[in-house]
Amino acid sequence: MNDLQASQCPSHFALDDDALHGGGRALTAHLEGCARCHARLAERAAIAADFKDTIAAPLWTRVAARGAEYRRERRRNVFVRLPALVAALGALAVLVVRVARPDEYVATKGRPELVEVMCRRGGVISTLWPAGHVEPGDELRFRPRPVRADARYIQIGSVDGTGRYTPFYPSAPGAPSVALPANGRALDGAIRIDDAPGPERLFFVLSATPLSETAVRRVAEAGAPQRTTVDRIDGVPVTTDWIALDKRAGGTP
Repeated sequence: MNDLQASQCPSHFALDDDALHGGGRALTAHLEGCARCHARLAERAAIAADFKDTIAAPLWTRVAARGAEYRRERRRNVFVRLPALVAALGALAVLVVRVARPDEYVATKGRPELVEVMCRRGGVISTLWPAGHVEPGDELRFRPRPVRADARYIQIGSVDGTGRYTPFYPSAPGAPSVALPANGRALDGAIRIDDAPGPERLFFVLSATPLSETAVRRVAEAGAPQRTTVDRIDGVPVTTDWIALDKRAGGTP
């Protein structure tokens, strides 16, 4: 292409305006027939994709991790200030104690920091937040959140009112952790709530390497009464979280 033809090509500002607002028929016709502009558009697309993958995605991962740490700090502050609040309220102490009962979720109930929980009941799908309860027959799906940059694997299970742990991901006893889905998608399949007594205490474990379901079961059953979180399982660094869902009393699991 000679200098005269190149001078007729739109500037980068014009291409930016076209990407945002559309440049009209004349510009569209030029872009469709100009090999030089085709190469320029391909180069711009490659630069945008590289920015998204190497800069934007890690940045948002760090932002999400910082937000999770901020929420954990606020939750710790609630527990530190709770005794003084009970003493100050005096006659309202009964109400405050009820908020901190062991069988209730003191943090944001129904919306764990590590995983978004979605519930389908009678054809209606909703997110279990800010308060949630489940019934036998409900179907739950789980969408992990990018709160840990090195996390590659996840385990999810539940300890019911009898103290029995049921593995969801993986579903087989002794199996290894399942890989996290790409691009923030939900885990495959759904979990149907059974008729075992409640509450339903969901346990989430993120790790960089796979863990044994047997090891996660041992930690979950031991920590379920107080919903204790840990930072290592069998020597592997982990991020853990709990959510306790109210559940209608049932019969046989």
